[in-house]
Amino acid sequence: MTDLMTTPPRRAALITGSARRLGAAMARALSKEGWFVVLHCHHSRGEGEALVAELRAAGADCGLVCGPLTTKAGAEAVFAAAVALAGPLSLLVNNASAFLGDDLATAEEAGLAQHMAVNLAAPLWLMQRFQAQDPLPEGALVVNMLDNKLMALNPDFFTYTLSKAALKAATEMAAQSFGGHPRVCAIAPSITLMSGAQTAEDFERTARINPLGRRVAPADICEALLLLWADRGLNGEILVIDGGQHHWNLPRDVAFLTEEDIPLG
Repeated sequence: MTDLMTTPPRRAALITGSARRLGAAMARALSKEGWFVVLHCHHSRGEGEALVAELRAAGADCGLVCGPLTTKAGAEAVFAAAVALAGPLSLLVNNASAFLGDDLATAEEAGLAQHMAVNLAAPLWLMQRFQAQDPLPEGALVVNMLDNKLMALNPDFFTYTLSKAALKAATEMAAQSFGGHPRVCAIAPSITLMSGAQTAEDFERTARINPLGRRVAPADICEALLLLWADRGLNGEILVIDGGQHHWNLPRDVAFLTEEDIPLG
C-alpha cells in the first residue's frame, strides 16, 4: 500500500542555454513533470528571468544561473551555482551551442575556437563535475544535444559540425567511461526552429525536407528527453529526431537545397 505521506525524491536538472528556444521548451517540459529546473543563460538574462517568472507562476520550482561557458572555470562556476540553487543534480542537458556559418575555405581560427569551447569543452567540464557529485543521485543522466547531420555528413557549417562530431565521440566515450554512473546519451535533431536570416517561408520549406514530410517540433525533442530519463536501459544512445532525413544522405545542409535536390519529389 502506498504511503500517501511519502514525498517523492526531489529531481533537479541543469539545462544550459535554456532561456529561449529549444532549451526553454525542455525547461517547460521538465517543470510540468515536477522537476526543479535550473535554467542557464549567458547573454539572454532578461529572457531567462521572464521564463523563471512564467514557470513559477505555473507552480514550478526553478532558478536561473548566468555565465559564459567558454572556459573551464566558467563552466565550473555555472555548475557550482546550479548546485547551490537546487542541490544534487539528477539531469544535465548540454544544450548551449555556438553556431557560426563557414566552410573549409572560409574557416577561421576564432570560429573554430569558439565552436570547440562552447560545443565540446564546456560539455566535457560539466560532465566531469556532474559525475563527481557525491553522492550521485540514482539514475543520474547526461543528455548532450547533437545535430542530425552527424549521421549523414555534408561540408556546410564546417567548424560547427566538427565540434558536434567531437561531442558525439565524447558522448560515446563518456558512456563507456562512467559505466552508467551517470548514464550519458544524446539527442540529434534536425532543424526545429527558425534561425539566422531564414524567412518563415524558407523555414517551412526546409523543416519538411524529410521522409515524413513534417517538421520536427520542440515537443518531439522534449518527448525524447523524457524517454531518455525514463528508460534506465539506455546508455550511450543517440536519438535522431529528424523524420528520417539522415537516411537520404543529402549533399548539403537543407538551408542550401532546392526542390531538385530533394529525393522522392
